[in-house]
Amino acid sequence: MIPKFPTKIINGVWTLNRPKVFESYVKGLKDGNYYLELHKVKGTPKTLEQLGYYYAVVVPTAYKQMVEDGNDHIVIKIGNKFKEVPITEEVVDLMLKESCAKFDGKNVILKRDMTKEEASIFLSKSIRWCARYLHCVIPEPDEVT
Repeated sequence: MIPKFPTKIINGVWTLNRPKVFESYVKGLKDGNYYLELHKVKGTPKTLEQLGYYYAVVVPTAYKQMVEDGNDHIVIKIGNKFKEVPITEEVVDLMLKESCAKFDGKNVILKRDMTKEEASIFLSKSIRWCARYLHCVIPEPDEVT
């Protein structure tokens, strides 16, 4: 596992968020040559609550509605061929991801790479997609008990 140490660079000055943790880590290393790799943070990472809501409420509600509507299989395109597969929560997850996880017309963003804002947009798009195409209402997070 590669250790990560959040830091800020303001006006060319490097400031570690938790310098004592970094110092403790470095003290435990053997002498030698190392290199640092910088990655710009694009935003606050999505929250576990967002993912929990998606997997515990949005996907099961959409799946339940599809089954109630009599859909037990779906035709998907794989390469140049079409294949009929049974509808499962995993298939519903893939459908929502392909339909709703594109931002600014770009490629699908993996949920693991989403920021909090991107996850919020993805959830909103998923809820609207379910309302439009499945005619089902996804309960709001504060309505879920």
